[in-house]
Amino acid sequence: MKRGFSILAILLITVTAQAQDASARLMSILEKYGQVPAYKLNVTYESVNERMGFSNTQNGVLVVEGDKYIMTFGPNETWLNDGTTEYIGTKEEDHSQILYFCAGQNTESIVDFGAITTFFTKDHKGVIEGLNIRLRPNNEMPYVEVFVETKDGNLTAITATDDFGTAHKFILSNFSTNTAGTKFIINPKEYEEKIDERKGCK
Repeated sequence: MKRGFSILAILLITVTAQAQDASARLMSILEKYGQVPAYKLNVTYESVNERMGFSNTQNGVLVVEGDKYIMTFGPNETWLNDGTTEYIGTKEEDHSQILYFCAGQNTESIVDFGAITTFFTKDHKGVIEGLNIRLRPNNEMPYVEVFVETKDGNLTAITATDDFGTAHKFILSNFSTNTAGTKFIINPKEYEEKIDERKGCK
């Protein structure tokens, strides 16, 4: 019986220590990125679901300034928050559409692009795995787990896994605070179909 209690105590101590280490690591990331008012970085987005047999990769550029952001994947896909409204504009050979959302209510995005470097630093709990952190949200979110990868104290990738088992990985590179010349605009006239999901914020 005493041996059983000893093993349980060791496990509890280990779990508690890992949780504390994870919290400290998250605070370090928040201190490094949370006070940066504007930044630009390259994003490689990989969406994979091995059980359902599909994968997709896109290369994009994300610029954040305060409560605004613009994520572009080539010339045909734009995710934008201009501080008042969020937009998703997509163009295909035979169809184009633009979606409108109230700011902060974009249901199509699995993570907040405007806070991609810090969204997981609060209301999550987890453990350290080497240089990385595995986290679960305390509240209901579009994902059930976040895996944060770091190197030399820098964020390198964030993977959010949804309840269908799809892993949405964002590989981050070329972080810069030079956002000069960025325009947080989108032209609705370039899109055939318009879908307005805004409620109470027009």
